[in-house]
Amino acid sequence: MDVAGQFTLAGKVAFITGGGGGLGVAVAEAYLASGASVVISDVDTDKVDAAVKGLETKGTVIGAPCDVTDAASVADAVAKAEAALGKIDILMTAAGFARRTAAVDLEPEEFDRIMAINVKGTFLPAQAVARGMIARGQGGKIITIGSVRGLVGHPLGYVSYGTSKGAVHLLTRQLATEWAQHRINVNCIAPSVIKTPLADFILKTPEVRDLFMSRIPFNRPAEPEEFVGAAIFLAARASDFVTGHVLFVDGGSTAG
Repeated sequence: MDVAGQFTLAGKVAFITGGGGGLGVAVAEAYLASGASVVISDVDTDKVDAAVKGLETKGTVIGAPCDVTDAASVADAVAKAEAALGKIDILMTAAGFARRTAAVDLEPEEFDRIMAINVKGTFLPAQAVARGMIARGQGGKIITIGSVRGLVGHPLGYVSYGTSKGAVHLLTRQLATEWAQHRINVNCIAPSVIKTPLADFILKTPEVRDLFMSRIPFNRPAEPEEFVGAAIFLAARASDFVTGHVLFVDGGSTAG
């Protein structure tokens, strides 16, 4: 049995939305180290440029900025990546947005924005990349990003974010069911608190940090590097018979 070969990404091309963020950059670096070429996509072109510059000595990496809520923008970025690198084998939809607002105070516009970025912004890249995967007939791996907030409620105002992530979990299962016939695996990684800028409010506010850590049996946030093992597994041959799964990388948050 070729165990190491089950986890290599040699010859693969990975497209990462939200690739300019802390989580996206960590995954990009891991994919490059595993042999893949990487496309960094983000709505912030400065972040794309910085990520590409920071990773260019580690392997083949290009930028393809896009707004994940705009179908034309997504299609253009995917087309650019496919033209430059010939294909996309792996998609990770790491673009996301969070805001904590009490349900009674939540403005409809804020709810719509979070749903657009987190749900529509997951579906549109998946749809665009899957079209190419289906046309090439070689299958592929799509990895969405959920959250423990998509499974259980929280007292600190996650009505829009939690709802959006619950939708991502079901979207993952729906796409997995539809695209299995094309040998496209669709899975979701659902973390708890990870040390990225998205979690700054949690980690820098003592009473909030204490509340969150009390709900994590390991009693600490995850490092971005602790997320990448799941990201490699779900992108590699090792997960070829895994689809429609939500993998909680949460320090035990959902265990009890």
